[in-house]
Order: sequence, then C-alpha cells, then structure tokens
Amino acid sequence: MDDESLVELAIDGNDEALRILHDRYVQPLFHYAYVQTGNHHDAEEIVQDIFYKMAKSLASFQRKSSFKTWIFAISRNVTIDYHRKQKKHKKSVAMPGESLEPFTAPVKSAEDEVFQRGLKEDIFAALKQLPSDDQAVLQLRLIEGFSIKETAEIMSKTRFSVKSLQHRAKKKMVALMGKR
Repeated sequence: MDDESLVELAIDGNDEALRILHDRYVQPLFHYAYVQTGNHHDAEEIVQDIFYKMAKSLASFQRKSSFKTWIFAISRNVTIDYHRKQKKHKKSVAMPGESLEPFTAPVKSAEDEVFQRGLKEDIFAALKQLPSDDQAVLQLRLIEGFSIKETAEIMSKTRFSVKSLQHRAKKKMVALMGKR
C-alpha cells in the first residue's frame, strides 16, 4: 500500500496504518538522525520526537509533497531543534561503514576489500570536515536518494540553492579527498 493511502487510513484512526508508516520509515530516519548527531542514543530520541510530531500533525499534512519528503522535513527540523537545545556549534558525525556503500564499488578480492575499507574511512573523515549543510545535502542526495526538488523541500531551500550547495559540497569533498 502506498504512503498516501496509509496516511488517509491513519488519519481515520487506523493504528495498523500508522504502524506500517512507522516501520517503513524508522530505519531511514534513524540513519539520518544518527549521521546528523553522531550519537546512537540522541538519534533514538530524535526519531521518537519525529514520530510524535508526525502523528500529532498528520491531519494537517497537505500533500504538497510526498509523505517521505514531508517526514524528512520534520526530521530535519527536529534535528535542528536538537542542536539548538544542545548548543552544539560544531558537531562530529560518526557514520557507520554501511552508510558509505553508495560511494564505493563492490569488493572483488581481499586487496580490494582493504582498499575499499581505507577509502570508506577517507570519505568518512572528509565528510566530518564539511559544514552541516554540506553534510546534509550529500546525505540526502547521495545516500538517501532524494531528488533535487525533495532535498530543497526538506532543507527549506530553493532548487537552485540545493544544486549550488551540492556542487560546492562535492568540490569540497574532492579537495579533502585529494589531501589524503
């Protein structure tokens, strides 16, 4: 069943539809929150807040974007609020190795595996050095697979600014990777 049908059922009080939406998005949202906070416990709390806010405002979902885009926008806002409350100016991002799979090719041999592991570590180290908006745009576009339009909606930016931000973030990544 598609998200929009589940949303309608959930608005009508169907708890099973709400559970299906939760199950469908809990992992991607946790992953997003974890990358943004670098802390497993904080990410779990953020995901709880996301689902609380989602359930509370589900009836006001206006369907101007997909449900996935809408819930990731909530996720971004909750994460920003979290950082404001924590008064963190500089965050360190811990990204599990499997999160870097889209950046690397499949491994063929033991030598390739060692090379790939080193490459993932280099990518992770470079990502940690990027500003938070650069991290977010690369995560949303390259890891989560959102379109330019969806990323713009999630980040509350124009499509042009997302394209520009992504372009600059990629250039920064290339420059940082070149120093390694």
